[in-house]
Amino acid sequence: MSLRNRSLFVSGPKSYDGLLRDPLISGWIENYRSSNTREAYLYWLNVLCVKSGLSPRQLLDLGPDEARGVVMNVAQECLKLDKLMAAMQIQTAAKSFFEYHDRVIKFRRVDRIRRIRKKVAYEIIPSRDQIYRMADVFKKEGVLRLRTRAVILCLFHSGVRVSCLLNWRVGMVREQLYPEIKIPVRLKLTNQIDTKLSGYGLPYYCTFLQAEAAKGLRDYLDYRRRREEELQDDDYIFKPIQRRARQQKMSRVGVLELVKSLAKKIGLNPRCVWTHTIRKSFRKVLNASPIDEDTKEALMGHRLPGSRENYFDSHDLDEIARKYMTADFSASKKTEDLQKDLEASKAEIERLRVDLALAHSGRRMLEEELASQARTLTELREEMRRIAKDLKSLKGT
Repeated sequence: MSLRNRSLFVSGPKSYDGLLRDPLISGWIENYRSSNTREAYLYWLNVLCVKSGLSPRQLLDLGPDEARGVVMNVAQECLKLDKLMAAMQIQTAAKSFFEYHDRVIKFRRVDRIRRIRKKVAYEIIPSRDQIYRMADVFKKEGVLRLRTRAVILCLFHSGVRVSCLLNWRVGMVREQLYPEIKIPVRLKLTNQIDTKLSGYGLPYYCTFLQAEAAKGLRDYLDYRRRREEELQDDDYIFKPIQRRARQQKMSRVGVLELVKSLAKKIGLNPRCVWTHTIRKSFRKVLNASPIDEDTKEALMGHRLPGSRENYFDSHDLDEIARKYMTADFSASKKTEDLQKDLEASKAEIERLRVDLALAHSGRRMLEEELASQARTLTELREEMRRIAKDLKSLKGT
């Protein structure tokens, strides 16, 4: 599916939809709150069923060794195609499914597929300038440009995971964007919005948006308000561009493809850029700021280690907001222009300082010359009086 189709319209039926009619599946998958986890587990269990030719019931009827053999046969097929993550996901989904139904499936030590972090070796973390170039790729005014700019800048300014961004709803920001934008826009992210927080044992965390992202978000919502019915607080902010898709939201794959397409358009290798690299761009800006380490971790939605969490006041949002605003997420071009103006001002001050020094020096030289001439004039007058006195003496004789 093309980027335009995937990012603009609601996706069709899923390959695993048939599984959901099986009560063995529906009971298991409803235990997971995260829609991303549910989709991933359903997808890979469906792959396992299709490739093994067994139904969920037939899988559960296998003995422990038989079940392990079936799963490993499918996983090995993926490994032969160098699909490491696919093999890992199949193992994980199968283990979850079997454990829910009190069936034993144990993988031997040699069966365990280890994750290799290959991406770190070639990833590109976009600079602030590159982020804004990505946000402004589409020049033609319209919903595609407005939504793209809002997505990229909100990811960059807030540092949230893409799954969290797609769970944002209008009610989170409405009162901070209308009638006037309140900077920074405060975002309280709970377990319902960022499902990864439950793994950290965090009930919520807060992050923010600075001016450019807040304005981009408001411009996008203004466009939607002009073309849709009145937006409701529970409407998703980032949705497919389709008027009757109010309760739909963009897919993670759609945002990923959008980010890669934008990276390619500004000259970056799309293989080296993905949504999580923008989260790393956010952290780079924090690292370049005077913000303390505990606040940086809190803004990332991380749990503070050890006793440090006990002494961090996560409830003082005013203090956290003030610290956040010391980080510079503004457009690089503006910052560079200010730097150029600063350098030009410094050069002008230095020139004036030199001119002033020269003026002082010239004034001293002039004063010395006038003083010298005054002394000469005084000497000449004295000499003239002496000569006049001598002439008078000669006439008297």
